[in-house]
Amino acid sequence: MYSRRGFLGTAFALSCMTLHANAGAPIELRIASVGDELAFEPDHLTCPTGASVRLIFHHAGEIISDPHNWVLLKPGTEAAFFADADKQSDVKAIPDGDAAMVLTATPICGKGEITMVDFVAPAPGQYTFVCSVPGHGETMQGVLTVTV
Repeated sequence: MYSRRGFLGTAFALSCMTLHANAGAPIELRIASVGDELAFEPDHLTCPTGASVRLIFHHAGEIISDPHNWVLLKPGTEAAFFADADKQSDVKAIPDGDAAMVLTATPICGKGEITMVDFVAPAPGQYTFVCSVPGHGETMQGVLTVTV
């Protein structure tokens, strides 16, 4: 059983570790496509604002050869981004002219491959992430919750 002094010491140590984690090594988030379905797993991620984040994306498809990626959008840009992504003739991580709608994105990733992106978590809020491959974004999406 912990004494009050032991508990406070442990709480202080955990607080220091949390502060150190936010200031030091990146927070690692892992996400994958759901096999050959047009979905992300998990479809909800969380991180604190201002954190250095390393997102690792695995294209877990085995049969369908369509590439995938992970694109974090600015709030309110989803419809315009989907419309532009669906018009692409060459698959790009960010459709031409849409960079202002995007906070960050992984490169395009082939089946069985892994890619990553490092970024600083934006202001607290809910941010939609999608795949920018034509026809994928409407179902292949999720939410990044950024906390205080």
